[in-house]
Amino acid sequence: MADVTLSGIRKSFGNLEVIKGVDLDVASGEFIVFVGPSGCGKSTLLRMIAGLEDITSGALAIGGRDMTDEDPAKRGIAMVFQTYALYPHMTVKENMGFALRFAGMDKGEIESRVDEAARMLELEALLDRKPKALSGGQRQRVAIGRAIVRHPDVFLFDEPLSNLDAELRVHMRAELSSLHDRLKTTMIYVTHDQVEAMTLADRIVVLRQGQVEQIGTPLELYNEPANTFVAGFIGSPSMNFLPATVSAGDDGAPALNLFGEVMPDIHLPPSVKPDAKVTVGVRPQSIRLAETGAAAIEITTTLVEALGAETVVYATTKRGEDMLAVLSGQHMLKTGTAIQVTFDRADIHLFDENGKRLAG
Repeated sequence: MADVTLSGIRKSFGNLEVIKGVDLDVASGEFIVFVGPSGCGKSTLLRMIAGLEDITSGALAIGGRDMTDEDPAKRGIAMVFQTYALYPHMTVKENMGFALRFAGMDKGEIESRVDEAARMLELEALLDRKPKALSGGQRQRVAIGRAIVRHPDVFLFDEPLSNLDAELRVHMRAELSSLHDRLKTTMIYVTHDQVEAMTLADRIVVLRQGQVEQIGTPLELYNEPANTFVAGFIGSPSMNFLPATVSAGDDGAPALNLFGEVMPDIHLPPSVKPDAKVTVGVRPQSIRLAETGAAAIEITTTLVEALGAETVVYATTKRGEDMLAVLSGQHMLKTGTAIQVTFDRADIHLFDENGKRLAG
């Protein structure tokens, strides 16, 4: 295993700059996930680490060695793609050992490595089958096994679970996490699925339009998003964003005004001045039905999804903002009904008019 360092990495296609100066230190043995919407540059960045895309400017080091312009075969990496790309005329065993045979490795060593990977991935009973006789999950395990046998310093995964159905994706996520625990090898993983990112990563790199928005552990990004983009992208369903204003409190200090109600117990930094516009972020899971007589917000339901363990409520406020609540348990709510909801002040996230997080 090896550490990976990206210093001022940029990538341009003609006049179009798609990666705009990325700095990142990946520790040896760490599981890093690149996440972001389509077109944010996450796969391009991964391919630059692999050597499949040239680096326009900046420097890449793997294991302390400069790999900026090094041949892909000499970088000590193995890559698993979204498509399995297995040779249909070869058996599982032959597919897994092909790269080693091509490199001229000793036959006994190839056999040993393939057997070791097959045991790790529970493919021993499938070694003599051809890809057409395998399920999607089994084919993906073969593709991963083909990477494992190379004993790379760094594994690169480019949306490897995208072609699997929902149930199998959950199973394969668990297998990948277990595999990382066993191998202790540096892994860099690309996905657009923030649930995959949250469940797999030691740290997540959130990208938007070729730039890093935030780097942190899954819970750091969930609990302290740097801006409204990260707040809306990390967490499922997405965070609610409600416009609010700042007024002067009785003591002259800035006070938050939401839906016409002053919230004196919400601390605002001194830099926030009266009449400033701010955004209040509240996760759907933090919203609950208000008790009779308690301070509450009235919303009107537009869609109710009764899922058994929880009830998902789509609604609008009196001012027309969309609002989503995930209520624990079962609630007999009908579409078009006005209901009273509330949330704890501690669950509020505050952002300035530019979308940047306000420290409370």
